[in-house]
Amino acid sequence: MAALAEHKIKIRYEGGLADENALPGYDGAVSIDGITRAVHIALHAYMTGEVTSRATALKRASIQIRPARQGSFVFELVLLIEAYPATSGLVGAIGAPMIYDFLKTAFKRATGGLDAEPENRILQNLYHRQEPPPLKVPPVDLDELAEILEGCLQDAHRPIGPDGIETISIGSPRQELVSFNLDTKDWVNTREQSEDLEILRGNVTRYNSMSRNARVYIDEFRRIVPMRPAGDFDVSSLALLSWSLHGSNIGTHNKLDLQVRRVFSASGKVKRLLLSGCERVPV
Repeated sequence: MAALAEHKIKIRYEGGLADENALPGYDGAVSIDGITRAVHIALHAYMTGEVTSRATALKRASIQIRPARQGSFVFELVLLIEAYPATSGLVGAIGAPMIYDFLKTAFKRATGGLDAEPENRILQNLYHRQEPPPLKVPPVDLDELAEILEGCLQDAHRPIGPDGIETISIGSPRQELVSFNLDTKDWVNTREQSEDLEILRGNVTRYNSMSRNARVYIDEFRRIVPMRPAGDFDVSSLALLSWSLHGSNIGTHNKLDLQVRRVFSASGKVKRLLLSGCERVPV
């Protein structure tokens, strides 16, 4: 049997019943399940480069729950991972710092931190494509993963409310990675998507040719937002996304008029755009 590396994830609930070392029964159980599923899906993506919407069976890894401690309500998830997987993937090559950084980036993006990027240098190089991937496991699309994680994290946030739990923090043994609160609860609970198409002008700043997800700077918003093709998008227009990205990289202004629908958070913030069509802006 291969040696197992142990990585601990500490989850702390604070406020309300949590300060008495308890959680509301149903909401607390749903929350713990949501966090565990989110970690499971993120770990699967980290090890395989594959984003899945379900907590499928982990290969060469497992997750255990260890009991709550006194004080605020605290429990641990323990990730048991083969130290040197046969795939020579991220886990065996680097270890805990990359795992924690990956989870932090994925969870922050999924809870409204759209600009969250890895801090680990090797992860930065991998996701920014500054050098060829040195490992056999391909880099996962972080925006795609963030969107998938939202369902689990809706459950994770369930006990948070004005009269209930105030915060849930998730961290390594040494530091907090991400904190959930009323603001992040608002973000993961999608309100709706707009029914009508609109035209927004912008340029592509990042594009994943595998998932076809992109990031675009929208002139009207004055910020970058995630974007993915909708079901009615004509794939023959994908080349325009690459064209716009190339123009951004070389400092020109390769703008597109994007036919999109907005996806909102519960309070009406734009979370992402669904792309139905695009065309070049005449120079």
